[in-house]
Amino acid sequence: MKRILLTGFEPFDGASVNVSQDVVNLMPSELVLDDPWKELRQTPSKSVHVELERTVLTVDEQGSMAVAERLQSGEVWDAIVHLGVCGECTIPRLEMRAQDRLEMRIPDNNGRQVTSSLLSGAGDLFSTAPIKTWLQDWDVEAELSNDAGLFLCNETLYRTLESMGSVAIPTLFVHLPKHESHPTKQSLALVKGVLARLVHKPVLRVAGALFVRDRQFLLARRASHEHHSGTWEFPGGKLESHETKVEAVIREIREEFGWDVEADPSVGTWFHELETAVIALDVLECKFIGQTPSFDLQERWTSHDRVEWHTSKSCQSLVFTGSDHKVVEFLVSQGLID
Repeated sequence: MKRILLTGFEPFDGASVNVSQDVVNLMPSELVLDDPWKELRQTPSKSVHVELERTVLTVDEQGSMAVAERLQSGEVWDAIVHLGVCGECTIPRLEMRAQDRLEMRIPDNNGRQVTSSLLSGAGDLFSTAPIKTWLQDWDVEAELSNDAGLFLCNETLYRTLESMGSVAIPTLFVHLPKHESHPTKQSLALVKGVLARLVHKPVLRVAGALFVRDRQFLLARRASHEHHSGTWEFPGGKLESHETKVEAVIREIREEFGWDVEADPSVGTWFHELETAVIALDVLECKFIGQTPSFDLQERWTSHDRVEWHTSKSCQSLVFTGSDHKVVEFLVSQGLID
């Protein structure tokens, strides 16, 4: 069983309610969470039984430090989700960053009002949850944000992240709109979706381009500033939210090389297991629009430093990225390349 800490805040600034408190109180203490990526995963994960610890924090310095102090005393959870209200928001915000600043426009519930102050002086801190991977295939009205404000929400997230040390518990802050602009039922569904994504490894969809010429295929080497630098791959990249595989590979090739291409449907899907995610690589056969570009003109290249035509034999000494070598084996088995 997984243990997750879910926190909200009491009302403040003269309000009689706080949606984050209401959502925390309405959530059950135990949940069974299904795999949100089950339709994309090669082998669907089993449902996860979660024990949910629900806590409402006070809107003052003591409340902002409550979870941090528990972490410092040795308590551990499998994930931590802080909830807060965003008065000007109309859709929920998944916060990526906690700023190293306090600029309180109003006093907290204990009369404290700190302005123009650093929280630690060590710089901003960032969510330890893989939030960016969630919106790719999640049909939900929410947005990523790098501004958690400069009041108690930001302070609470900062203190929690600051107190983890070397144990990076997946932690994030979710800003919920007020009841009037976002019904509580929708906020509850969003939070349950966040919890499900915290306990199941994400599946990240990637589209790769297969260019074939005279039974040779095109490979690109990842540049020194990229992850897995020096490895070779079918060029492409991650799908954006609500983007098709064809749209993604056309966009990625234009962004990474400045080439205009057209693409056919996927020739297959290959999976690669990483520590924090599963890569689902779709490879699409592509053609250049117009003449084949010169690989010597690299001014617009952003992620690679070399491009070459290969056969299955000539690429045997190359180190491939992820599962790209399996694509080569498939193409040979289908008689598409030499």
